[in-house]
Amino acid sequence: MATPPGQSAPWRVATWNIRHGLGTDGRVDLARTAREILALGADGLAADVLAADVLAAGGREAGRLAPRASTADGGGLDVIGLQEVDVTFGERSAFEDQAARLAALLGMKVAFGAALEHRPTRNGAPPRRYGVALLTPHRLEQVQHRLLPAHPGIAPPGETRAVLAARVRRADGTALDVLVTHLDNASPLHRTAQVQGIVHLTQKLAQHTQELTPTGDSPSADVPAVLLGDLNADPAAPEVAALGATGWREAAALVSRRSSRARRSSRARRAGLVLRSLAAGALHGARPAAALPALLTAPDLPTHPARLPVRRIDSVWVRGPLEVRDLRVGPRGSSDHRAVLATLDPRS
Repeated sequence: MATPPGQSAPWRVATWNIRHGLGTDGRVDLARTAREILALGADGLAADVLAADVLAAGGREAGRLAPRASTADGGGLDVIGLQEVDVTFGERSAFEDQAARLAALLGMKVAFGAALEHRPTRNGAPPRRYGVALLTPHRLEQVQHRLLPAHPGIAPPGETRAVLAARVRRADGTALDVLVTHLDNASPLHRTAQVQGIVHLTQKLAQHTQELTPTGDSPSADVPAVLLGDLNADPAAPEVAALGATGWREAAALVSRRSSRARRSSRARRAGLVLRSLAAGALHGARPAAALPALLTAPDLPTHPARLPVRRIDSVWVRGPLEVRDLRVGPRGSSDHRAVLATLDPRS
């Protein structure tokens, strides 16, 4: 869809835990991972777009996009945040710099933030690192990464966690602040502390931007931001609440709220149809009650495990002047997670 004159182009963003390229076949294959990223961003979204009209119809089509070929520009994605990326980490990924390799395969720029950093296995070798990455076809600015805190009242986590932050700037000058993270998988208390770390970094970034903003320019609050992550928690979980309390908005919730009125109307119509069907069935001795689950089931966006997702732990969050046009979950790929993709419209 063409962008109207005078309006900023939408941002197409995605988050995906790639499990260091390890597939269900037991092979690490980054070329396959790159092809799947291209397919995620391919132009022409299919029937799994979770926009307001799909939610209103109670659709459950997320995760069925047929892969398409695309050019080596990120497949139409402006930003993709990746979790579980190895950078010369070990034998499991042949000591490869996966962040750099994926950037080369996709023709994109890359930033990497290590959550784990170990000494090399031999003299002169680079450190063994594992963490999160950000890929974009646009310019990267103000790149930084921070280790996230653990909860002081319990045993340390088995794995440290990190957040990567950068400003992505398009050729037309429009910018998006991007944070990529991967939270603890075992303890809600550790996740609570890690979310506080993200909130603290967000506030520092906003303050720093405001200090650098010349008089007369737009204030820092006008720079939109997106958080892409495997939070290992449902977006409504208590440990994530600090995000919502400090201006972050979860993308799926925004789409859902926008369509709630249409969805209620649609459900009311379907309820009438089901009740009429039940009445007709009772008159004829039939048992049409099997239609009820379809009436009562709400659309959702589970992402894990990829084969049969039941948990919604991968999510997109927005902050500042952004509207969520649509949101979808990608198809089953080689990882044990499914990707989440969103189209975001800048607000003036």
